[in-house]
Amino acid sequence: MPRLRDATIEALDQVRSLINSVKVEQDVAGNLYAVSGIGRHVRHVVDHFRALQAGIESGTVDYNIRHRESEMESQAELGLFEIDRLILWLQSTAPTDDSPVAVISEISCLHDESRRFDSNVRRELLYLINHSIHHAAYAALLARENGVKPDAGIGLAPATASYLRHDRAECA
Repeated sequence: MPRLRDATIEALDQVRSLINSVKVEQDVAGNLYAVSGIGRHVRHVVDHFRALQAGIESGTVDYNIRHRESEMESQAELGLFEIDRLILWLQSTAPTDDSPVAVISEISCLHDESRRFDSNVRRELLYLINHSIHHAAYAALLARENGVKPDAGIGLAPATASYLRHDRAECA
């Protein structure tokens, strides 16, 4: 499924583009990446991809494993390094098929309760595309609140992009 691989890389490219936008501005205004919370969104996206990587090897994807308050949250260069590492993995060895994996995730905010679900690699890549774009959208809002003007396409979901293309075509 080369297209799924490409779409997953496109989602990570949105995160990379956002980090680069913030890096340009933070030299003037301080560490916007960390202070605004953008770094937390980047780390969160990376954590989910790391969980899938480990899960492909072990057969169980555990989205509960997080690296909160890691250096990646305050150092944009580390975020870029991890995004590039994930893209290389996707381009080279990541499967994009229906290989089965189990998924473990917390399901309640009121009490500790993790559940295990049956899934497959292709379904989890789809989840990571949507999850990454969702967090890129929030991080882009944070950037805009701090005077950074990231690319307008950051945080734009595939379905929204398709809607806008069709809407423009109808208006033409």
